[in-house]
Amino acid sequence: MRERKRAETRQRISDRATRLFERDGFEKVTLAQVAEAADVSVKTVTNYFGAKEDLFFDAEPAILEALQSALSHRDSESPTAVLYPIILDGPILAGPCPWSDLDTAQWEAMRVWAECERNSPTLTTRRAAILQSWIEPLATASGSVAWAAMLVGILMLRHNIVQQGLIDRDRPLDVEQQLSRTVAQALDALERGFQGF
Repeated sequence: MRERKRAETRQRISDRATRLFERDGFEKVTLAQVAEAADVSVKTVTNYFGAKEDLFFDAEPAILEALQSALSHRDSESPTAVLYPIILDGPILAGPCPWSDLDTAQWEAMRVWAECERNSPTLTTRRAAILQSWIEPLATASGSVAWAAMLVGILMLRHNIVQQGLIDRDRPLDVEQQLSRTVAQALDALERGFQGF
């Protein structure tokens, strides 16, 4: 019961912060505004999320966990091969929505979120730091620091392609095709470079 209440409070804070970021932009929203919108104290917000940036990027730990899990549960597949579907099959990395299920409202919501991130130097810097921090755990899961560092570069490329396509108001199909061409080519090169690993 207590854990469920904590999870509900955390989700409410995240949801209210998301709406505020979408409406006002990340830089203009304060933790006090998030707390008021979620009907909690600022201290409660910081207990669940250490910083305002953590509210924006609250899904990133789950994405890293999905990548690590796929790598640690692979059988005879290479580390690169096991991640192909996670990286290419949907607009959100390791997300639950495949390209084929994406609707106009979801795409528009993603566009607003992408613009919010792009318009914030704080978030742009934090995105790079988050991806950089993934090298070590991905190296541990895969067995290679070099492979993990190159994969993180590919993940940054993936992020940039999707973000730019959203901001440019490209059709989801066009973004999916560009991702399939460019990121798949990078993954193929990574696979060739680490054959037998």
